[in-house]
Amino acid sequence: MAFDTMKLRVKTGEKDGKNFWDNCGVLFINRNDAGEITSIQVRHNMFPGVDMVAFPKREDDQE
Repeated sequence: MAFDTMKLRVKTGEKDGKNFWDNCGVLFINRNDAGEITSIQVRHNMFPGVDMVAFPKREDDQE
């Protein structure tokens, strides 16, 4: 089973052509052995302690 993570970032500003970003959360993607997405969970700093899901988490998914 494959497990991927992605950072969630939001642009907070721009100065002299340089962009400034804030890390605001993490996206967890669980895949089965065939590479299909089995579940997606989101952790966001605006909602601490709240698990958000795009697909329900399964018993054998990592975190």
